[in-house]
Amino acid sequence: MTMGTEAPLGEVTVTQRLIAVAPSRGRHRALVGGTADPACSYAELAATVQAAAAGLAWRGLQPRDVIGVYVPDAACYVLAAHAIRAAGGVPTPVATGLTVPEIAGQLADCGARMLLTAPPLAGSALAAADRSWVRQVISFGESPGTIQFSALLGMGTLPAMPGRAHDPALLPYARKPDGMLGPVPVSHHEMSAVLHRLEIEAGVCEKDVVLAAPPIGDGRSYTALLDHALLCGATVVAAGADELATAADIYHGTAMIVAGSVAVGAGERLRVFAVAS
Repeated sequence: MTMGTEAPLGEVTVTQRLIAVAPSRGRHRALVGGTADPACSYAELAATVQAAAAGLAWRGLQPRDVIGVYVPDAACYVLAAHAIRAAGGVPTPVATGLTVPEIAGQLADCGARMLLTAPPLAGSALAAADRSWVRQVISFGESPGTIQFSALLGMGTLPAMPGRAHDPALLPYARKPDGMLGPVPVSHHEMSAVLHRLEIEAGVCEKDVVLAAPPIGDGRSYTALLDHALLCGATVVAAGADELATAADIYHGTAMIVAGSVAVGAGERLRVFAVAS
């Protein structure tokens, strides 16, 4: 789906686009697997994102607030990032390979007051929250000391908020030459441009089943590939890096999103989108 010419590039967010096309896809599967609900249709995805956005706003999220996303699988990542953006916030992906001090440093640097996580990362999330400005840790699975993601879903719904073209849509942190982490903001304009390029180059469609490894790298390529797959109507299957070949057989996978360094036995019969790790 391409954006209409009536709005300047970037004013309609990727989250708005995804929610807008969801009704036409109804029960077609959007997400499968992961710590979140085992299966989620496009209609359910849109409803969950808007309900979670209302819950985040009720808990204090303000437009342009930065919220951490430190999760172990693609399904949680999609739900967290789009719920944050729907409420007007900016997701900052937190790489799973970071140490607790590094996580805390990223969260403190961007001023995050909330962090979305899931087992088995919740313990590190809480430890990092104690060293930063984060005051609410929200988890997709049960974990002591966290707020359950399901608790966000009883506050009504919130239509996805628009974003100005040059406002940040994503706030990744990348490793600098000196070894320190630094912000690399991606604007709505830049995200729309990347997604438009993928529409031309990637060739994903609604018949595809895209296997997605856990969050990889700083989040820029990973986010774009997941969003592209969903905007095209594909089914995204969240699987561990060592489960991709099995998941490909079970779900009849046609493509996969993996770290560039990961060798997958099923890769020879699938289109592989490699993300720098």
